[in-house]
Amino acid sequence: MIRNSTKISAGLFLLACFLSFNPQSDAQEKLFELKKRSDRGIYLTAAMAESSHLDYIIKQAKRSGLNTLVIEAKTILKKPVLELARMRKLSPKTRVYADPWLSRLTERLHKEGLIVSVRLVVFKDDHLILARPDLAVRVKEGKLYRDHMGGRWCDPYSDEVRLYNALIAERAALSGVDELQFDYIRFPAEGDAHLAYYPFEKKGVSRVEIINSFLKEVRERVEEYYVSIAVDIFGVTAWQKRNDIENLGQDLKAMAPYIDVLSPMFYPSHFHSGYDGFENPGSHPYYFVKNGIRKAKEILSGEAVAIVPWLQGFDLRSPNFGPDYILEQVRACRDEGIGRYLIWNASNNYWATFSALKKP
Repeated sequence: MIRNSTKISAGLFLLACFLSFNPQSDAQEKLFELKKRSDRGIYLTAAMAESSHLDYIIKQAKRSGLNTLVIEAKTILKKPVLELARMRKLSPKTRVYADPWLSRLTERLHKEGLIVSVRLVVFKDDHLILARPDLAVRVKEGKLYRDHMGGRWCDPYSDEVRLYNALIAERAALSGVDELQFDYIRFPAEGDAHLAYYPFEKKGVSRVEIINSFLKEVRERVEEYYVSIAVDIFGVTAWQKRNDIENLGQDLKAMAPYIDVLSPMFYPSHFHSGYDGFENPGSHPYYFVKNGIRKAKEILSGEAVAIVPWLQGFDLRSPNFGPDYILEQVRACRDEGIGRYLIWNASNNYWATFSALKKP
């Protein structure tokens, strides 16, 4: 495989050179404006992206005014990096290469006029822990920490864990995608997380500093590929309660210098009963999306970060779910001046989304 050296077209390259030699220009802001970021789209599993059903998804998405596909790809991208980690041969000088499957898929989607974002689950990683149990988050008596889904987590304090994920991100960038979207870029919070300990914990270094150091490392590593960096966060994180910031390690204002896109998951069903006085938040899509966006905008005021919220495309704890439920969330975005959004359905069943948004 030939290692791509850059994604920047000739025109953008010349502009970048011009900006670098023009001290009167704000080069970073100009380049930010030119990067492709998630706009209006849906999430797809790697299996769906590999299937014959992809043609139908593309057709329906375009008919619905959607122009972005967020592809699950870490399982595919991690394979060569995971083997190096297993053999304890990772180093900051490790060279990685484009993935043939993702490169072909990206080229195909670009020809369809679509923006390609790759979802990379960061610190929740069963495969890495099975290969390297020494990198795991643990609980009392040295047992592996498991979240409420049984998932294993890597220690974010580990330099090797962060490097492993940064190299996988670089593979995605080399494959020509427009955006790297990081999920589970936080410390664990479920189950026995309060009892967890971190073998590589650094005294005096906060969780916020660790998360931001990873983002900084990735940004420096992929800068030459002209790819946007996006971060998924819990919807409740937009409320930025001090306890959540310290436990998760996600301080939105502090991470802003290292990202291009913030994607809060404003799924109404994921707010607990009684939140903001609503017995069943899942029944109130407009309220939670609108207020979440408003709070995120207040926090990021003055920062060059696009807010592209994740909206609920599934019926969990939402008895009124359907096409109108989708439209209510989209209306909430627009009422807050946000024209970008992503819609999540883990099974890739987008009947409600396509029915709601399909153009006549």
